[in-house]
Amino acid sequence: MPARSDRMTAGWRLAVAGACIVAGMIAVWTLHGRVGAPVGELLPVPRLATRPPASQPAVLWLLSIGVSRYRQTGFNLQFAAADAQSIAATLQRQGAGSLYREVKSLVLTDEQVTRESILDSLDHFLGQAGPDDIAAIFVAGHGVQDQASGSYYFLPFPATAQNLVSTGVRMSDFDEMVRVVRHNVRAVVVMLDTCHAGALRVSAPDLVAADDPTARMSAGEGFFLLAATKPGEDSIEEPDLGHGAFTYALLEGLQGSADADSDGMITVSDLFGYVARRVPQLTGGAQHPYHKEEGTDLIFAAVEHAAVVLATVPTTRSLPQIPSPLIITPAANTIGVMEFRDLREEPEHDWIGKALRVALNTELSKVRALRVYSPELIDRSTASHRVDYLTTAQRLGIRKLITGSFHVVGNTVRIDAEIVDTGSGVQEGSDSVQGDVTDFFALQKTLVLSMLRRLRVELSADEGASIEQRTNTNVDAYRLLLEAEGLVNQPSPSPSAPARTDIPGTPQSWWHEGVKAFAGLLVSQAVAAEPADAPAAAARQVIETYRVALEHKDLDQLAALYTSFSARQREALRAYLDSASGLAVEFADVSIEPRGDEMVVSYTRRDRFVDRESGKPQHLEVRLTKILTRENGTWKITGAR
Repeated sequence: MPARSDRMTAGWRLAVAGACIVAGMIAVWTLHGRVGAPVGELLPVPRLATRPPASQPAVLWLLSIGVSRYRQTGFNLQFAAADAQSIAATLQRQGAGSLYREVKSLVLTDEQVTRESILDSLDHFLGQAGPDDIAAIFVAGHGVQDQASGSYYFLPFPATAQNLVSTGVRMSDFDEMVRVVRHNVRAVVVMLDTCHAGALRVSAPDLVAADDPTARMSAGEGFFLLAATKPGEDSIEEPDLGHGAFTYALLEGLQGSADADSDGMITVSDLFGYVARRVPQLTGGAQHPYHKEEGTDLIFAAVEHAAVVLATVPTTRSLPQIPSPLIITPAANTIGVMEFRDLREEPEHDWIGKALRVALNTELSKVRALRVYSPELIDRSTASHRVDYLTTAQRLGIRKLITGSFHVVGNTVRIDAEIVDTGSGVQEGSDSVQGDVTDFFALQKTLVLSMLRRLRVELSADEGASIEQRTNTNVDAYRLLLEAEGLVNQPSPSPSAPARTDIPGTPQSWWHEGVKAFAGLLVSQAVAAEPADAPAAAARQVIETYRVALEHKDLDQLAALYTSFSARQREALRAYLDSASGLAVEFADVSIEPRGDEMVVSYTRRDRFVDRESGKPQHLEVRLTKILTRENGTWKITGAR
């Protein structure tokens, strides 16, 4: 689940928790009073299911909506837009099957999603469907309740805490439009993923995250509703899956896993039942979808190879054990950067290949049109599954990989980069740069701009200026930083030079004990409080303590923040800190994502200092990801790999 700003008052947390509890009571009462049922209490549905008349094959009409990026960035989600695109891509394949004459789809994501575009699409796009056709609606994003009016809204891209009434889609209006669509077609299938309460951080006290309105939707016979969570729960986004858990289960079901009797057809009941069972398995019991079915069961999808059903699912929250047959449809503009290979295989230049990966990842992460996958998570997924990088990219839903090679002759380095389509494995574009090793940063920036052109990504003026900006960056200082972060190989510590904690210019005795005691108190309080956002708050505190300890060059405090801290890492960090006079450290664009029992924290680190040897000012920038885990009740950074 993507991290959001965690400046939330205690009263606001209680408001969210109270709203979800009340929503849960209302929704459960509503569901038991109708024909739907929460997970674990699925009502039996007759196996007899209707299909579109054979004489006039139906058309499947799909409106798929997902908002990951909001104008108010604190609302941002990670996979909602990708979820909408992948659902559309999967259902589009039904047009080549035996069930539908054609599939017509309209996908709206991010900036395309406005109040007007949603209502207009329901009216004019789905309004074209005929009486024998099936309409499907998928919506992923934020749903909130305005406590002042009691109204529920879906948040499109322009929505903020201040303009909710004018820009939000009132759920009662959405429900009314769905009723109109249902009146004109054979059946309507609605799939809603709008309860991301754990991700939503709204400063206005009169808004609460809510999922109750989905329980009230009803359009009569031929109306089928599947919601991502039962009331009171959060909808979880999983980086290891490349999707929200709800969408991942939907994709599995539509690709064959829901066809339990292997008859080649998936009914709405089959699909909903599979998702209801699968999501709790993917989330360790933290999320339970619920469904509502009004009328006779409906054959919704055909399976191309009915005999091939995906492997039995794991029953614990062990995400690396996801069944291998499933390949997620990649989202547009999802990028992974791989390590560059040294053609001459010279150990002294091994760091360049790793540094290129980090540098390109840092620059590409500045482009809002791209979703750049963390190298650390790519590597962890590859290692845990024991597969190649291309298979990992397909599994994670990464569309393009950027990789390449380099070689150094004297002081000259040549870098060759290529773009690989993960679906086909075909190289789609390449470019090369060459220059002095000391011009490393200018070369990699030139390469980034070339790759963006070949990817047909348009940069804003600010993004282009940020990438093209030339900074005073010493290559040796940058290498030391990467060594200290464990991203490139570190030299073995010299026996004659034991690890030092007395970095010049740093007061030691009182600072060590004081900051350790204060940081320990803050982190322990955050862990002990355990509100809904306690892990994110504790993770943010760990990272802030880490930043402050860097500025104060406190190796003891830095080591205490890790689960393990090797002598090599201490020596590399000491060397870096020793070279940086007047060090100022900034962490920007911090994102915190729960991932099983861990917290994935990504941020852009910017260091400014004067190089002690040359006397020149330096500015280093790098995008980093750290994995935090609990140790004796305290969140700590996992040791360097």
